[in-house]
Amino acid sequence: MNLRSRLLAVSVAIMALIVVLLIGIVMRQRVILTDQIDDQLELVADAMVRLVENQNDLRTQPSTGQANRASTGDMYIAAVGPSGALVVFAEPVPGPEITPDVDQARALAQPVETDGSVVLEPSTVQWAVGGGDVRVAVVDIGLDRTLIVARSTTGIDEAQSQILVASGLGVLAIMAVLVLAMWWVDRLGLQPISRLTAAAEEVASGRSERRVVVSTSGNETDRLGAAFNAMLDARQESESRQRQFVADASHELRTPLTALRGYADLYFTGGLSTPEAIGDAMRRIQVEGARMAALTENLLTLASLDEGRPLDLVEVDLSRLIIDIAADVAAIQPDRRVDSDGVGDGLVVRADRDLLTQAVTAATSNALRHTPADAGLELVASREGNMVEISVADQGPGIPQPQQGHLFDRFYRGDVGRDTAKGGRGLGLSIAKTIVEAHGGTISVRSNPGEGTTIVLTLPVGGHEA
Repeated sequence: MNLRSRLLAVSVAIMALIVVLLIGIVMRQRVILTDQIDDQLELVADAMVRLVENQNDLRTQPSTGQANRASTGDMYIAAVGPSGALVVFAEPVPGPEITPDVDQARALAQPVETDGSVVLEPSTVQWAVGGGDVRVAVVDIGLDRTLIVARSTTGIDEAQSQILVASGLGVLAIMAVLVLAMWWVDRLGLQPISRLTAAAEEVASGRSERRVVVSTSGNETDRLGAAFNAMLDARQESESRQRQFVADASHELRTPLTALRGYADLYFTGGLSTPEAIGDAMRRIQVEGARMAALTENLLTLASLDEGRPLDLVEVDLSRLIIDIAADVAAIQPDRRVDSDGVGDGLVVRADRDLLTQAVTAATSNALRHTPADAGLELVASREGNMVEISVADQGPGIPQPQQGHLFDRFYRGDVGRDTAKGGRGLGLSIAKTIVEAHGGTISVRSNPGEGTTIVLTLPVGGHEA
């Protein structure tokens, strides 16, 4: 059973319960009103019996006629004499007219208790002319005389009819509300879910471009649809990046592999006929092999970090790490001015020493590769609360704004020709980003053309357990 069928079943069950409750209320009200009439009948009958005992009025009344008839609102009081004649003492005003069946009345007569009290069990009969049923109590008062006390149930019938009409209108109103609510839930809840389900099934069948239409109402189903679309977009982007990653990795590996195969083919075809040519070929093979090894190592590092490689967390002295990296830079480019005085002694962070060194080295190598040799380089480390910041700032030409959003993408190179000539493969900063995020930190870039570039690595002081 789907959700729409369940909602319909629940609505029908609610309506059935409401109808049953209303019927129960109507029936209970009739019982209560009937009991009230019975109480009145018993009181009047008891009073009339005591009047007979004290004054013997009914015993001395003539056996025929309508003597001493009075009006008592809605109560009917009469007596049947020995000869069967009916004497009416009170009748309802206004109506309905009550005409007792004498034989039936005598058959319903109940005796007076020995202590003179009256305990009656009233009955419902059809004595009212055009007015429906009558609730009647009949008492045998002796000397072959019978006392009749009755009251029409017209008031009960009218009250019950009014309740039934009001209940019917209420049921119709509730049904209208339920129908409206079901339509509203179906339109705003079930239909979007159905569309979302259909879209998910299409995506599962291979249509990855399928999306759901999301309105601007901002309800739960719209947010679910937006989240579904965002998930598909992220998945598609991830798959696209993965395909691009594989293509780039294949391209980067293909170049050294082609060179290796070329030298091998040249050797086997006799193209390397002199020791000098063979030596030069071996040197080129060694260089290309080293490039492949470095690229493979970088790819393995990224793969291990993506899989949640556990970190070897130790206390790392940032001042010592920055000084060592500055010394390495000075050895590589002696003419470049490197400032590492912005690191205070005793600045310690809990991190994986080798990976953190690799991340900072990647940031400095990026600066060395893309700035002139006379551009200054500044390495700074500081603490802000529970975080430390390591910044690598150069005084180079800066990075254009469109390229900054892709700076940490894998295999991204802003200037392909220049990077290839200098040995860059677009993995250094992406590895640095993965390392920093594995430590629970962030990496960012600040750059304006002509004003240099600053790469900031932010890490938690206490480290981050994966």
